[in-house]
Amino acid sequence: MKSLVTQYHALKILDLARGGYLYPFSKYDWVWRTNKGAHQTTVAITVVTDALQLLWPMGVERVLQEVQLTYTIGTRGGKRPWFVCPTCPRRVGPLCHANGLPFRCRICCKLAYPSQYQSRDQSYGRQARMMSYRERDRLSAQCAVAT
Repeated sequence: MKSLVTQYHALKILDLARGGYLYPFSKYDWVWRTNKGAHQTTVAITVVTDALQLLWPMGVERVLQEVQLTYTIGTRGGKRPWFVCPTCPRRVGPLCHANGLPFRCRICCKLAYPSQYQSRDQSYGRQARMMSYRERDRLSAQCAVAT
């Protein structure tokens, strides 16, 4: 069984973009906390032109890793940022990180989503619920048109 993405820290590019952290030549610390709010790990991030420099602890040392950024044109004219995985050339939204390991994409870390290990009964139940919501919306739309 593969490890799950929930067991790793995820650095999400959309969180950085929406928070206004992608301005060139800015520096800040990104902190992950436990569910109870205790400090777990910190990554120092420096934004350079089309890349992020990540400085993270590995034992008593600190490791510097550079992650390239790429952009796509959004449907409404904006630019959407993406990470380029340092291990493979894949364009990804989140990079995964565990203590002592470099940042990589989910595929390179060999991680799975928790939903991939649900039993067939659970996944079929979820699909049935989704279908019933769609059916309910379709029927309510038909009723609204008829009145």
